[in-house]
Amino acid sequence: MQNDRTKPPALHRWLYVSHSRLPAAWADAAVADIVAVSRRRNAPLDVTGALLFTGTRFTQIIEGPATAVAMVQASIERDPRHAEVRTILSGPHDARLFDNWSLAYAGPSLFVASQVEAVLDDAPLSTNRLVEILREFATLT
Repeated sequence: MQNDRTKPPALHRWLYVSHSRLPAAWADAAVADIVAVSRRRNAPLDVTGALLFTGTRFTQIIEGPATAVAMVQASIERDPRHAEVRTILSGPHDARLFDNWSLAYAGPSLFVASQVEAVLDDAPLSTNRLVEILREFATLT
């Protein structure tokens, strides 16, 4: 029997959608910077995940130890590049979906934008579909 001291930390997941405050002219460079900084920060925190940017919205799923996910979440919620940060899914989970990515990234896409809007409109099954899209894009990047 394993005691609590030898158990790995419980995994936590947070999926959010936010409105981008980035001026269109600077968006590509700013998002590239977000991705670079996040990859450097996430790896030592044992945080993995994926980011989609539609041109007007960010969608991101973050997974890892609960304390690390909470730290990243707080950072994003304070970040002036995000507005109206909306939690779509949050809580413990058993296994990583993005175990090979400190942060997978996919850029603007009309298809992705329509899927993000469906989640915000509470379309049936749209949250699960958005997670699937994040996973699909992670395998392409």
